Amino acid sequence: MTQAIPPNPRRIEGDATDEEKNTVTKTIRTFRLPSMSRRSVLAGAGGLALPAILPTGALAAGSKKVVVGTWGGDYQHLQEINFVKPILNPEGYDVVWAPANEPPRVAQIIAQKMLPHGTLDVAAVEAPFGYRLGKLGLLEPLDEKKIPNLAHVDPVLRSEFLAPHIYSAQILIYDPKKITTPPTSFADLMNPAYKGKIGVPTGNSFFIMMAAALYGGGNVNAFDKAKPLMEKVNANGLRLYPETDSIGPAFKSGEIELGLMWLARVAMWQNAGIDVAAAFPKEGSVLYVSGFVVPKNAPNKEAAFAYLNAMLDPRAQEGFAATMGYLPTVNNAKLTGKIAKQLAFPTPKPKLYTPDYAYDVKALPEMNQWWQQNIARG
Repeated sequence: MTQAIPPNPRRIEGDATDEEKNTVTKTIRTFRLPSMSRRSVLAGAGGLALPAILPTGALAAGSKKVVVGTWGGDYQHLQEINFVKPILNPEGYDVVWAPANEPPRVAQIIAQKMLPHGTLDVAAVEAPFGYRLGKLGLLEPLDEKKIPNLAHVDPVLRSEFLAPHIYSAQILIYDPKKITTPPTSFADLMNPAYKGKIGVPTGNSFFIMMAAALYGGGNVNAFDKAKPLMEKVNANGLRLYPETDSIGPAFKSGEIELGLMWLARVAMWQNAGIDVAAAFPKEGSVLYVSGFVVPKNAPNKEAAFAYLNAMLDPRAQEGFAATMGYLPTVNNAKLTGKIAKQLAFPTPKPKLYTPDYAYDVKALPEMNQWWQQNIARG
Protein backbone atom coordinates (compact mmCIF):
# COMPACT_ATOMS: atom_id res chain seq x y z
CA MET A 1 0.00 0.00 0.00
CA THR A 2 1.17 3.49 -0.70
CA GLN A 3 -0.19 5.12 2.43
CA ALA A 4 -2.07 4.59 5.65
CA ILE A 5 -5.81 5.09 5.46
CA PRO A 6 -7.68 7.12 8.09
CA PRO A 7 -9.23 4.92 10.81
CA ASN A 8 -12.63 3.50 10.01
CA PRO A 9 -15.27 4.90 12.39
CA ARG A 10 -17.29 1.70 12.06
CA ARG A 11 -16.35 -1.84 13.00
CA ILE A 12 -18.13 -5.09 12.34
CA GLU A 13 -19.00 -6.60 15.68
CA GLY A 14 -21.52 -8.62 17.62
CA ASP A 15 -24.40 -10.80 16.53
CA ALA A 16 -27.30 -9.50 14.52
CA THR A 17 -30.66 -8.83 16.09
CA ASP A 18 -33.75 -10.45 14.57
CA GLU A 19 -34.63 -7.13 12.95
CA GLU A 20 -31.15 -6.84 11.42
CA LYS A 21 -31.31 -10.42 10.13
CA ASN A 22 -34.63 -9.73 8.41
CA THR A 23 -33.28 -6.55 6.87
CA VAL A 24 -30.13 -8.29 5.66
CA THR A 25 -32.10 -11.08 4.01
CA LYS A 26 -34.37 -8.60 2.22
CA THR A 27 -31.46 -6.58 0.84
CA ILE A 28 -29.46 -9.50 -0.57
CA ARG A 29 -31.39 -9.30 -3.83
CA THR A 30 -31.42 -5.54 -4.11
CA PHE A 31 -27.81 -4.59 -3.47
CA ARG A 32 -26.43 -3.10 -6.68
CA LEU A 33 -22.63 -2.98 -6.80
CA PRO A 34 -19.90 -2.89 -9.45
CA SER A 35 -20.05 -6.67 -9.61
CA MET A 36 -16.90 -8.49 -10.67
CA SER A 37 -18.88 -10.16 -13.46
CA ARG A 38 -19.25 -6.75 -15.10
CA ARG A 39 -15.57 -6.02 -15.42
CA SER A 40 -13.66 -6.49 -18.64
CA VAL A 41 -11.03 -8.61 -16.89
CA LEU A 42 -13.77 -11.07 -16.05
CA ALA A 43 -15.20 -11.68 -19.49
CA GLY A 44 -17.00 -14.98 -19.44
CA ALA A 45 -18.18 -14.82 -15.84
CA GLY A 46 -21.72 -13.71 -16.59
CA GLY A 47 -24.54 -16.19 -16.78
CA LEU A 48 -22.76 -18.97 -14.95
CA ALA A 49 -24.98 -21.38 -13.12
CA LEU A 50 -24.98 -22.10 -9.41
CA PRO A 51 -22.28 -24.68 -8.68
CA ALA A 52 -23.39 -28.25 -8.30
CA ILE A 53 -23.33 -29.86 -4.87
CA LEU A 54 -20.13 -31.82 -4.57
CA PRO A 55 -19.67 -35.09 -2.67
CA THR A 56 -19.04 -34.30 0.99
CA GLY A 57 -16.59 -37.16 1.36
CA ALA A 58 -14.24 -35.62 -1.19
CA LEU A 59 -14.08 -32.45 0.89
CA ALA A 60 -13.46 -33.95 4.31
CA ALA A 61 -11.39 -31.98 6.79
CA GLY A 62 -7.77 -33.10 6.73
CA SER A 63 -7.70 -33.34 2.95
CA LYS A 64 -6.06 -30.66 0.84
CA LYS A 65 -9.01 -30.12 -1.44
CA VAL A 66 -10.52 -26.63 -1.24
CA VAL A 67 -13.72 -25.61 -3.01
CA VAL A 68 -13.66 -21.94 -4.01
CA GLY A 69 -16.81 -20.05 -4.95
CA THR A 70 -15.70 -17.15 -7.10
CA TRP A 71 -16.39 -15.11 -10.18
CA GLY A 72 -15.25 -17.02 -13.25
CA GLY A 73 -13.41 -15.80 -16.31
CA ASP A 74 -10.15 -13.93 -15.87
CA TYR A 75 -10.62 -13.36 -12.13
CA GLN A 76 -10.51 -17.11 -11.59
CA HIS A 77 -7.60 -17.41 -14.02
CA LEU A 78 -5.64 -14.72 -12.19
CA GLN A 79 -6.07 -16.58 -8.91
CA GLU A 80 -4.64 -19.65 -10.60
CA ILE A 81 -1.56 -17.95 -11.98
CA ASN A 82 -0.84 -15.65 -9.03
CA PHE A 83 -1.15 -17.97 -6.05
CA VAL A 84 -2.86 -21.30 -6.76
CA LYS A 85 -0.19 -22.72 -9.05
CA PRO A 86 2.91 -21.05 -7.58
CA ILE A 87 1.98 -21.28 -3.87
CA LEU A 88 -0.84 -23.72 -3.14
CA ASN A 89 -0.26 -26.49 -5.67
CA PRO A 90 3.39 -27.06 -4.59
CA GLU A 91 2.08 -27.52 -1.03
CA GLY A 92 -0.29 -30.23 -2.24
CA TYR A 93 -3.55 -28.25 -2.29
CA ASP A 94 -6.11 -29.09 -4.94
CA VAL A 95 -8.46 -26.21 -5.82
CA VAL A 96 -11.95 -27.02 -7.09
CA TRP A 97 -13.61 -24.00 -8.72
CA ALA A 98 -17.29 -23.19 -8.23
CA PRO A 99 -17.80 -20.15 -10.50
CA ALA A 100 -20.97 -18.06 -10.28
CA ASN A 101 -22.12 -14.49 -9.94
CA GLU A 102 -22.23 -13.02 -6.45
CA PRO A 103 -25.99 -13.01 -5.58
CA PRO A 104 -26.47 -16.74 -6.19
CA ARG A 105 -23.27 -17.49 -4.28
CA VAL A 106 -24.52 -15.48 -1.29
CA ALA A 107 -27.94 -17.11 -1.56
CA GLN A 108 -26.25 -20.53 -1.62
CA ILE A 109 -24.49 -19.86 1.69
CA ILE A 110 -27.76 -18.71 3.26
CA ALA A 111 -29.72 -21.66 1.89
CA GLN A 112 -27.20 -24.17 3.27
CA LYS A 113 -26.91 -22.63 6.73
CA MET A 114 -28.66 -25.55 8.48
CA LEU A 115 -26.46 -28.19 6.86
CA PRO A 116 -23.59 -29.62 8.94
CA HIS A 117 -21.37 -29.12 5.88
CA GLY A 118 -22.01 -26.72 3.04
CA THR A 119 -20.54 -27.02 -0.44
CA LEU A 120 -18.06 -24.11 -0.32
CA ASP A 121 -14.84 -23.75 1.65
CA VAL A 122 -14.12 -20.22 0.44
CA ALA A 123 -16.42 -17.63 -1.13
CA ALA A 124 -15.46 -14.44 -2.96
CA VAL A 125 -17.70 -11.53 -1.94
CA GLU A 126 -17.64 -7.77 -1.93
CA ALA A 127 -17.31 -6.20 1.53
CA PRO A 128 -21.02 -5.29 1.92
CA PHE A 129 -22.07 -8.90 1.35
CA GLY A 130 -19.32 -10.07 3.70
CA TYR A 131 -20.78 -7.81 6.35
CA ARG A 132 -24.29 -9.11 5.74
CA LEU A 133 -23.32 -12.78 5.92
CA GLY A 134 -21.31 -12.12 9.08
CA LYS A 135 -24.29 -10.45 10.74
CA LEU A 136 -26.37 -13.49 9.89
CA GLY A 137 -23.89 -15.65 11.81
CA LEU A 138 -22.93 -17.69 8.74
CA LEU A 139 -19.19 -17.00 8.59
CA GLU A 140 -16.10 -18.27 10.37
CA PRO A 141 -14.19 -15.56 12.29
CA LEU A 142 -10.74 -14.92 10.83
CA ASP A 143 -7.58 -14.08 12.76
CA GLU A 144 -3.80 -14.13 12.40
CA LYS A 145 -3.46 -17.52 14.10
CA LYS A 146 -5.46 -19.07 11.28
CA ILE A 147 -4.18 -16.75 8.54
CA PRO A 148 -0.73 -15.32 9.39
CA ASN A 149 -0.65 -12.89 6.45
CA LEU A 150 -3.60 -11.01 7.95
CA ALA A 151 -0.97 -9.30 10.10
CA HIS A 152 0.05 -7.28 7.03
CA VAL A 153 -3.48 -6.11 6.09
CA ASP A 154 -4.31 -2.46 6.73
CA PRO A 155 -6.66 -2.39 9.75
CA VAL A 156 -9.26 -0.25 8.01
CA LEU A 157 -9.74 -2.95 5.37
CA ARG A 158 -10.13 -5.80 7.82
CA SER A 159 -13.21 -7.15 9.49
CA GLU A 160 -13.89 -10.12 11.70
CA PHE A 161 -15.09 -12.25 8.80
CA LEU A 162 -13.63 -10.88 5.52
CA ALA A 163 -10.07 -11.33 4.28
CA PRO A 164 -9.75 -8.38 1.86
CA HIS A 165 -8.22 -9.26 -1.47
CA ILE A 166 -8.32 -6.04 -3.50
CA TYR A 167 -9.52 -2.47 -3.10
CA SER A 168 -9.79 0.76 -5.05
CA ALA A 169 -10.81 4.37 -4.53
CA GLN A 170 -13.71 6.07 -6.30
CA ILE A 171 -12.37 8.98 -8.34
CA LEU A 172 -13.44 11.46 -11.00
CA ILE A 173 -12.57 10.01 -14.39
CA TYR A 174 -12.16 12.41 -17.29
CA ASP A 175 -10.88 12.84 -20.84
CA PRO A 176 -7.67 14.91 -20.55
CA LYS A 177 -7.91 15.96 -24.20
CA LYS A 178 -11.31 17.57 -23.68
CA ILE A 179 -10.96 18.66 -20.04
CA THR A 180 -7.53 20.28 -19.75
CA THR A 181 -8.07 21.53 -16.19
CA PRO A 182 -8.63 18.44 -14.03
CA PRO A 183 -11.92 18.26 -12.09
CA THR A 184 -11.65 18.69 -8.33
CA SER A 185 -15.03 17.79 -6.84
CA PHE A 186 -18.37 16.07 -7.24
CA ALA A 187 -19.60 19.59 -7.98
CA ASP A 188 -18.00 19.34 -11.44
CA LEU A 189 -20.70 16.85 -12.41
CA MET A 190 -23.19 19.70 -12.14
CA ASN A 191 -21.14 22.11 -14.28
CA PRO A 192 -23.19 23.16 -17.36
CA ALA A 193 -19.97 23.07 -19.40
CA TYR A 194 -20.20 19.26 -19.35
CA LYS A 195 -23.94 18.98 -19.98
CA GLY A 196 -24.72 15.72 -21.76
CA LYS A 197 -21.12 14.54 -21.44
CA ILE A 198 -21.29 12.91 -17.99
CA GLY A 199 -21.62 9.14 -17.62
CA VAL A 200 -21.75 6.54 -14.87
CA PRO A 201 -22.64 2.82 -14.66
CA THR A 202 -26.00 2.38 -12.98
CA GLY A 203 -24.64 -0.67 -11.14
CA ASN A 204 -22.48 1.73 -9.09
CA SER A 205 -25.52 3.75 -8.02
CA PHE A 206 -25.16 3.27 -4.27
CA PHE A 207 -21.49 4.27 -4.32
CA ILE A 208 -22.34 7.27 -6.49
CA MET A 209 -24.89 8.31 -3.88
CA MET A 210 -22.15 8.04 -1.25
CA ALA A 211 -19.97 10.39 -3.32
CA ALA A 212 -22.83 12.89 -3.43
CA ALA A 213 -23.35 12.46 0.31
CA LEU A 214 -19.67 13.20 0.99
CA TYR A 215 -19.85 16.40 -1.04
CA GLY A 216 -23.21 17.54 0.28
CA GLY A 217 -23.07 16.40 3.89
CA GLY A 218 -19.50 15.55 4.74
CA ASN A 219 -20.13 11.83 5.39
CA VAL A 220 -21.12 8.77 3.40
CA ASN A 221 -24.51 8.47 5.12
CA ALA A 222 -25.83 11.96 4.30
CA PHE A 223 -28.29 10.67 1.71
CA ASP A 224 -30.77 13.46 2.45
CA LYS A 225 -28.13 15.83 1.04
CA ALA A 226 -27.21 13.48 -1.79
CA LYS A 227 -30.66 13.20 -3.37
CA PRO A 228 -31.09 16.84 -4.51
CA LEU A 229 -27.49 16.86 -5.74
CA MET A 230 -28.06 13.75 -7.87
CA GLU A 231 -31.20 15.34 -9.28
CA LYS A 232 -29.05 18.28 -10.42
CA VAL A 233 -26.49 15.93 -11.97
CA ASN A 234 -29.31 14.11 -13.73
CA ALA A 235 -30.67 17.41 -15.06
CA ASN A 236 -27.20 18.13 -16.44
CA GLY A 237 -27.65 15.35 -18.98
CA LEU A 238 -26.37 12.38 -17.00
CA ARG A 239 -25.88 9.29 -19.16
CA LEU A 240 -26.42 5.92 -17.50
CA TYR A 241 -24.71 2.77 -18.73
CA PRO A 242 -25.87 -0.74 -17.85
CA GLU A 243 -22.34 -2.12 -17.46
CA THR A 244 -19.06 -0.73 -16.12
CA ASP A 245 -17.41 -2.09 -19.26
CA SER A 246 -19.46 0.37 -21.33
CA ILE A 247 -17.78 3.41 -19.77
CA GLY A 248 -14.36 2.90 -21.39
CA PRO A 249 -15.70 2.76 -24.96
CA ALA A 250 -17.93 5.77 -24.25
CA PHE A 251 -14.84 7.80 -23.36
CA LYS A 252 -12.98 6.48 -26.39
CA SER A 253 -15.78 7.50 -28.76
CA GLY A 254 -16.13 10.95 -27.18
CA GLU A 255 -19.67 10.27 -26.04
CA ILE A 256 -18.75 11.26 -22.49
CA GLU A 257 -15.95 13.33 -20.98
CA LEU A 258 -16.48 13.07 -17.21
CA GLY A 259 -17.80 10.60 -14.65
CA LEU A 260 -17.22 8.65 -11.42
CA MET A 261 -15.23 5.42 -11.52
CA TRP A 262 -12.75 3.25 -9.64
CA LEU A 263 -9.08 4.15 -9.92
CA ALA A 264 -8.41 0.53 -10.93
CA ARG A 265 -10.53 0.90 -14.04
CA VAL A 266 -8.70 4.05 -15.08
CA ALA A 267 -5.40 2.17 -14.99
CA MET A 268 -6.95 -0.74 -16.87
CA TRP A 269 -8.35 1.47 -19.64
CA GLN A 270 -5.14 3.46 -19.91
CA ASN A 271 -3.29 0.20 -20.49
CA ALA A 272 -5.85 -0.66 -23.17
CA GLY A 273 -5.08 2.57 -25.03
CA ILE A 274 -8.07 4.67 -23.90
CA ASP A 275 -7.10 8.25 -23.04
CA VAL A 276 -8.57 8.79 -19.57
CA ALA A 277 -7.22 10.26 -16.34
CA ALA A 278 -8.16 10.23 -12.66
CA ALA A 279 -8.69 13.05 -10.18
CA PHE A 280 -9.42 12.62 -6.48
CA PRO A 281 -12.35 14.76 -5.30
CA LYS A 282 -11.29 17.17 -2.56
CA GLU A 283 -14.21 16.12 -0.35
CA GLY A 284 -12.93 12.54 -0.28
CA SER A 285 -13.20 9.18 -2.01
CA VAL A 286 -15.22 6.10 -1.11
CA LEU A 287 -13.36 2.78 -1.05
CA TYR A 288 -14.46 -0.39 -2.82
CA VAL A 289 -13.26 -3.57 -1.09
CA SER A 290 -13.61 -7.17 -2.24
CA GLY A 291 -12.32 -10.31 -0.57
CA PHE A 292 -12.98 -13.85 0.61
CA VAL A 293 -14.95 -15.40 3.46
CA VAL A 294 -15.14 -18.87 4.97
CA PRO A 295 -18.65 -20.22 5.64
CA LYS A 296 -19.10 -21.46 9.20
CA ASN A 297 -20.03 -24.90 7.86
CA ALA A 298 -17.18 -25.10 5.32
CA PRO A 299 -16.15 -28.75 4.87
CA ASN A 300 -12.41 -28.04 4.96
CA LYS A 301 -11.61 -24.96 7.01
CA GLU A 302 -7.88 -25.69 7.27
CA ALA A 303 -7.58 -25.68 3.49
CA ALA A 304 -9.73 -22.55 3.33
CA PHE A 305 -7.38 -20.71 5.70
CA ALA A 306 -4.39 -21.80 3.60
CA TYR A 307 -6.13 -20.43 0.52
CA LEU A 308 -6.70 -17.04 2.13
CA ASN A 309 -3.13 -16.92 3.41
CA ALA A 310 -1.81 -17.54 -0.11
CA MET A 311 -4.16 -14.88 -1.50
CA LEU A 312 -2.57 -12.36 0.89
CA ASP A 313 0.98 -13.34 -0.05
CA PRO A 314 2.76 -10.19 -1.30
CA ARG A 315 3.74 -11.89 -4.56
CA ALA A 316 0.10 -12.66 -5.32
CA GLN A 317 -0.98 -9.16 -4.34
CA GLU A 318 1.62 -7.57 -6.60
CA GLY A 319 0.50 -9.77 -9.48
CA PHE A 320 -3.14 -8.75 -9.13
CA ALA A 321 -2.24 -5.07 -8.97
CA ALA A 322 -0.18 -5.31 -12.15
CA THR A 323 -2.96 -7.11 -14.02
CA MET A 324 -6.20 -5.68 -12.64
CA GLY A 325 -5.15 -2.30 -11.31
CA TYR A 326 -6.55 -2.87 -7.83
CA LEU A 327 -4.42 -1.86 -4.86
CA PRO A 328 -2.84 -4.54 -2.66
CA THR A 329 -4.42 -4.91 0.77
CA VAL A 330 -1.14 -5.90 2.46
CA ASN A 331 1.61 -3.49 3.44
CA ASN A 332 4.47 -5.79 2.38
CA ALA A 333 3.49 -5.81 -1.31
CA LYS A 334 5.63 -3.38 -3.29
CA LEU A 335 4.46 -1.82 -6.54
CA THR A 336 7.02 -0.61 -9.05
CA GLY A 337 7.17 0.86 -12.53
CA LYS A 338 4.15 2.00 -14.50
CA ILE A 339 1.49 0.47 -12.26
CA ALA A 340 3.01 2.14 -9.19
CA LYS A 341 2.65 5.52 -10.88
CA GLN A 342 -0.89 4.78 -12.07
CA LEU A 343 -2.12 3.75 -8.63
CA ALA A 344 -0.17 6.26 -6.53
CA PHE A 345 -2.26 8.56 -4.35
CA PRO A 346 -1.60 12.26 -4.85
CA THR A 347 -0.01 14.70 -2.43
CA PRO A 348 -1.52 15.88 -0.16
CA LYS A 349 -3.01 12.54 0.74
CA PRO A 350 -6.69 12.22 -0.23
CA LYS A 351 -9.42 11.53 2.26
CA LEU A 352 -10.56 7.92 1.97
CA TYR A 353 -13.79 6.54 3.42
CA THR A 354 -15.08 3.01 3.83
CA PRO A 355 -18.86 2.62 3.50
CA ASP A 356 -20.86 2.33 6.69
CA TYR A 357 -22.08 -1.21 6.02
CA ALA A 358 -24.31 -1.36 9.10
CA TYR A 359 -26.16 1.76 7.98
CA ASP A 360 -26.28 0.57 4.37
CA VAL A 361 -28.19 -2.58 5.33
CA LYS A 362 -31.12 -0.41 6.39
CA ALA A 363 -30.77 2.38 3.82
CA LEU A 364 -30.19 0.35 0.68
CA PRO A 365 -33.71 -0.82 -0.29
CA GLU A 366 -35.18 2.68 -0.05
CA MET A 367 -32.17 4.17 -1.84
CA ASN A 368 -32.44 1.69 -4.71
CA GLN A 369 -36.12 2.52 -5.09
CA TRP A 370 -35.39 6.25 -5.06
CA TRP A 371 -32.66 5.85 -7.70
CA GLN A 372 -34.92 3.84 -9.98
CA GLN A 373 -37.77 6.36 -9.71
CA ASN A 374 -35.77 9.57 -9.88
CA ILE A 375 -32.53 8.87 -11.75
CA ALA A 376 -32.82 5.68 -13.80
CA ARG A 377 -36.27 6.71 -15.03
CA GLY A 378 -35.79 10.45 -14.65
